[in-house]
Amino acid sequence: MNRKLVYAYLRTSNQNSKNAKDGDSRDRQLKKIKSFVRSKGWKIEQVFYDLSVSGDTGADLSERDEWNEMFAKMISNGVKTFVVADQMRFSRSILTAEVMKADCRENGISAFDASTGNDLTINDVENPEIDLINNVMQAIAKYDKLKVVQRLQSGRRKAKKQGKSIGGQARLGKDPKELKMIERVKELRFPKGKRRMSLQKIADQLNEEGFTTRRNGIIQVIQVRNILTFLK
Repeated sequence: MNRKLVYAYLRTSNQNSKNAKDGDSRDRQLKKIKSFVRSKGWKIEQVFYDLSVSGDTGADLSERDEWNEMFAKMISNGVKTFVVADQMRFSRSILTAEVMKADCRENGISAFDASTGNDLTINDVENPEIDLINNVMQAIAKYDKLKVVQRLQSGRRKAKKQGKSIGGQARLGKDPKELKMIERVKELRFPKGKRRMSLQKIADQLNEEGFTTRRNGIIQVIQVRNILTFLK
């Protein structure tokens, strides 16, 4: 009997790519996923791993090249299920998680949490208890992250006073090329006297014009949605 094929999605927010790649985060996540997949009698078709991508901000979806590649494959082929080690690997941000869940539901895609066995794409109408638990857990994680951010910001202010270099990811639109893409999205989405283009057509047009993500990946619908959210 043919086993159901699924994808494994892994993510780490470690900003040091070498440490993230060489560390045990990938192995721990994959071990948990494999155990769950084995218990269901499924088979992992491919593993997707986003390195050094935070799950806390709405802008992080534009940096998830592996996620976007996986999602594009799920839309075009017969694999409609992916598994994460836990919902924090899916997303810590409630806003980002809801955007991802909505996209999955629209395309008939299921996302399983290997820690609980829950399908993360189920909405509150189908299972309000799970939705409530997920929201509470994400809120707690968000609170914990804010406390960490406060400590980091304090450290950065101290480093700045001492004349030390301060790292960090540039905000959306700070890069001139990215700013040009934002303006182009605005033109395509809100044309004067013309009908608005769909998000997919905007993404296709941007790719035709040579625009890419910060990591030189192809533009997906999710990046277009992020830019439109940024423009609000």
